[in-house]
Amino acid sequence: MPWNVKTLSFLLALSQGLFIQCLAHVNSSTAPCRGCHRNSLDKITAKTRHMEKEAKELFRSYLTHQGLLTSELRRLCDEAIQWFPTENITDQPKMVMLQELYRTLVHMKDALENIKKQQQVLSTPGAALLGRLESTQWAVRGLLSNTFCALCLKGVLPNSRRTPERPAVTNTFQQKIDGCKVLRNYSKFLEKLARGSGKKAPQALRDQRKRRKGTKRKEGSLHS
Repeated sequence: MPWNVKTLSFLLALSQGLFIQCLAHVNSSTAPCRGCHRNSLDKITAKTRHMEKEAKELFRSYLTHQGLLTSELRRLCDEAIQWFPTENITDQPKMVMLQELYRTLVHMKDALENIKKQQQVLSTPGAALLGRLESTQWAVRGLLSNTFCALCLKGVLPNSRRTPERPAVTNTFQQKIDGCKVLRNYSKFLEKLARGSGKKAPQALRDQRKRRKGTKRKEGSLHS
């Protein structure tokens, strides 16, 4: 039995609606990754090694500017902070490692903002420490962006799982110690990260060479 005009119009409208819904779903799932590059993981490895050196320099600069160079005061800086991973996250599966890295960097970004605000009051304008803090802020934001892209391209939208905010500290000495703890833990975190990435880099290069050899063999068999 032939379909009438109303039936055909209904089916056409239905198919168009389904197509639009499908297109909207695809666009919504890919939109967050716009501007992301496929080599985000390589950027993370390279950036981490550079940031490790800067973190050590920032910590030393902070100790000097805040008068925390004595061994007794420096020991106070070694206290662990709950949002820094206790283990080396590079030992985890790649996706777990990236999510932990993202979560830690979100907290670090907020902590750096607090330290900078404190130092704008405690330090003299133009102090070298303020410049180092600002440089570190930009580096953390860049690494955070690379980590987001690496996760996004794998189809994962990260969740930072923020910790409850602590009451604002008004005691100047305690502010100095809190900042010292953050920067010390940050330096140790990057040291582990760079060391773990360095161990995995040679294996990644070997895997890449194997893939290239396999591709060449396939191309050779096709032409023979």
